[in-house]
Amino acid sequence: MKRFAIATALAFLVAVGAFAHGGGGVFSGEQLMIESYNNIGVPLVAHGGYGYGASHDGIRHGGFGMVLASDEFDTVAGAFGGIVTGAQRSIGPFMASINLWSGVGYINPDLLDIPGYAGFMAELTAEAGFAPLPWFQVSLYAGMQAFGGFDLSEFLTQVRYAPVIGSRVTWGSF
Repeated sequence: MKRFAIATALAFLVAVGAFAHGGGGVFSGEQLMIESYNNIGVPLVAHGGYGYGASHDGIRHGGFGMVLASDEFDTVAGAFGGIVTGAQRSIGPFMASINLWSGVGYINPDLLDIPGYAGFMAELTAEAGFAPLPWFQVSLYAGMQAFGGFDLSEFLTQVRYAPVIGSRVTWGSF
């Protein structure tokens, strides 16, 4: 009986340690054409979906899929899938986080002047959210987005970057 009680207590402690928050949802963002802070030349919009889990300590891990498009040229500039890592803090219904979105995927070489059709993307953002319901959250984010090709000989000249702002709608546990 004593072993059963100890095993149950240890299982309970493991379950409490693994307790997590998180969710999934959709996002929409756009690049800001601020002179000297971007080198893209064409404003792009991003749409996609994501999901993540957050540990009891506020560490985020998850994944995403996104499409970059140009409204000006009515064409796809890129499509990426990858991972989300970050950290969040919550106080009641309010949340703040810092996230790194990084992935690989398709790049349109004609629109972005990057050789090849495969590339990487990275986006570092700060996010602030409000959860009016325990299972629904709305947030705004701002940060810097970069992407480029895999040609290492021209890596620095191929990287395109721009400030980005947007919103996210998340369903989950907050």
